[in-house]
Amino acid sequence: MSTRDSFLGNDDIEGFVSDLKEWPNSSYGNDHITHNVSPFVSFYFLYDSKHYLDTSLLMVDIHEQFEHLTGNPYLVGTHPDSERPHPYGSKRLPDLREFARKTKKEDYFAFNFTDQKNHISSPATAGYFWKVRDYMNDDAVPSNRTYSSIQFYYRWSWWLENKDAWRKFVLQTAGILDAAQVYSGFAMATPLAYGSRSEVSVWERSLTTHFYGLDIDDYLGMHGELVVGIRPPTWGFLLSDTWREKLDISREQVKLSLHHPSIKIEELSVGLWIELGEEPSLYPVEDGVPALPVLLNKLLKPIRHDHMGLLSGAQWNGDPNERFNDADSLRWMRRFDADSDWPSAELRQRAAKTTGKQ
Repeated sequence: MSTRDSFLGNDDIEGFVSDLKEWPNSSYGNDHITHNVSPFVSFYFLYDSKHYLDTSLLMVDIHEQFEHLTGNPYLVGTHPDSERPHPYGSKRLPDLREFARKTKKEDYFAFNFTDQKNHISSPATAGYFWKVRDYMNDDAVPSNRTYSSIQFYYRWSWWLENKDAWRKFVLQTAGILDAAQVYSGFAMATPLAYGSRSEVSVWERSLTTHFYGLDIDDYLGMHGELVVGIRPPTWGFLLSDTWREKLDISREQVKLSLHHPSIKIEELSVGLWIELGEEPSLYPVEDGVPALPVLLNKLLKPIRHDHMGLLSGAQWNGDPNERFNDADSLRWMRRFDADSDWPSAELRQRAAKTTGKQ
């Protein structure tokens, strides 16, 4: 990516925005590299480090379940030690269970898979697995702990045909992991080569001004951030009992606060799974601020981490490619608040007048 010229022009942005309004799983790019917005689900969790191997083996089980569920789509995997990509099924990729048994508790256990041969491009289907070292998980100061995570991307067309199987898998996985937070919606799909988030972050800054429902789910950048507080959900969200108790309200009070014919709430052993409508939406800005995320985020505001860093691939002096800075990160985090000016006060007022939303 050039450090002298922006790699995105107005035509690029307008073209991608137009495509996404037609199909929310659209891609944009060229023969060398493509980026796409994708449906996703991410699980963030702490684990019992005394039984660290059990957690590692469980992550392998979850990988295999998702792979089977989506029809064995993977073409490339990463070695859990070197993190180098290899063709899926290559002898250079070890048996994950055997590798897990050789991994010490003070080591990371991480592995990734994608259906994209070009590992600098966004995947259509992918699974990213990251278990942090024991001392990061067990820090005596709760705010210093770091979540482990599992993140999946999948095709929108696949999700539309497999909603029930997807939901069963997600709710089961949340319970098995004793997840602290789970998010699902639409986000820019991070390529297998994590360094490519530098370009993804430029797209995020451009597209979030056009879509309220475009989430940012940086699975590595948010490990430590989400321990401090949640980010605004856009569609599916697990309000775990751990975080609900920080709100000092009961499960029944949550249900009463979110009583709405379009909101689905399901009780799990670990908390409440909440869906804002039948399916996720990108919520174009010109349609006005969406009511359901506003309702949920009003409830969750006391546990929101407003100063969450969105600076993956941070901007430097003279960089022509605009990314989030601290001020805009704060504005984006507060976009569902009544007094928000994201993406601008003028656009919000204009949309409110046009749609009748106040």
